[in-house]
Amino acid sequence: MRAFICFCLALTLGACATRAPRSMSAADSARGLALLEQREQQLATYTVFRLTGRIAISDGKDSGSGSFDWDQRGSGYTLNFTAPVTAQNWRLESAPAQAQLIESNGAVRVAANADELLERELHWRLPAAALRYWVLGTRAPGSDSQTEFAENGELAVLRQNGWEIRYPAFDRTQTAVVPKKLFARSGDHQVRISVRKWSFP
Repeated sequence: MRAFICFCLALTLGACATRAPRSMSAADSARGLALLEQREQQLATYTVFRLTGRIAISDGKDSGSGSFDWDQRGSGYTLNFTAPVTAQNWRLESAPAQAQLIESNGAVRVAANADELLERELHWRLPAAALRYWVLGTRAPGSDSQTEFAENGELAVLRQNGWEIRYPAFDRTQTAVVPKKLFARSGDHQVRISVRKWSFP
């Protein structure tokens, strides 16, 4: 699997201008946090959703990029990935007790969780468990976080679990406001996601 990553083109999702968080007053910070908590309460009821788009992952040396299809079903999800140049693909199936990676040649790799599996097989440091929440523009439960907000009160920066996640753009056409792009970084590790389409039941 690692061999085909080297042939993937590094994905440039566009040097779009990130909404720079400004120095905020205590009242503005409280307003932003209240809006975030309101969104989190609303999105907590969305246990089934789907998103498609493009993803790029880099560790500072190797990178992989391509299109993805994420299908969330409660606490489990399926992530399909297709490389743009080689047309090779894999499918990640994650459940609470086990994750498996199905390669394009039919080989199946298994681990206790998706994070361990992706790092072991692809050498990708992808915080899959937390990403399920970050991709919605919400905080992952169970750990402390820091937040910064844009002038309109929307989440601009989230720091959690050693990662910094920036939100350059949101989709306001859905029943709940959700990110259109997110850039996550932890040291040399980067994950960039550009969502083409959100689907909610």
